[in-house]
Amino acid sequence: MAITESLNLHVSSVVAVIGCGGKTSLIKYLADSCRNRKVLISPSAKMFPIDIDGISCVGRLNETTGKLEALPTNELAALIPHYDLVLLEADGSRGLPCKGWREDEPIIPPYCTHTIGIVTMNALGCPISSSLVHRLPEFSALTGLYEGDIITLETLITMVCAPQGMFKNSSGHSYLLVNQAENEQTASIAREFLQTIKTKYPSRFSKLLYGSIQQDIWQEV
Repeated sequence: MAITESLNLHVSSVVAVIGCGGKTSLIKYLADSCRNRKVLISPSAKMFPIDIDGISCVGRLNETTGKLEALPTNELAALIPHYDLVLLEADGSRGLPCKGWREDEPIIPPYCTHTIGIVTMNALGCPISSSLVHRLPEFSALTGLYEGDIITLETLITMVCAPQGMFKNSSGHSYLLVNQAENEQTASIAREFLQTIKTKYPSRFSKLLYGSIQQDIWQEV
């Protein structure tokens, strides 16, 4: 299944990518897959620059961190009409598989047509710690669990679907991807995770997908 088709990336799509476990890789993949269009990449939070021939990547460079920071809202809004597809990195997790969100996170502009959340199952069965969770106090407030408690499928479902979870500031159509499901064991866990979400939240997401950015293999639940 071609993920670009599943995500319905039409002309004039403005996509916010959020979550933990492959945001930058997904943005790179989508931009590269849509080279036949005029594509803009930018952060609404922070991101490292992405260098793809023929693709514009803009932001305010922080010379200390080397990251691009968000353009002023009016500057970004003025750029958007000049592109066929806009990809915004709208969240940060410091490379960790779990996160709790502050009130102002994720930073998703209201004009986004798509909000794509990406997660992995890499923390499943592990004890909660600062080495796995970005913003541990917010994560504990969200899930009711604390350092040393075990991360379960229900924990990850709460992280994604709770009112103050990953999609709380979403705009447009919402999509959820489980990345790094690269063998039958990880695919089976991803299917169970997504099927449970589909049952509990039947109208929450436009599509639920699992697979691998690296392998470019995706399945819909």
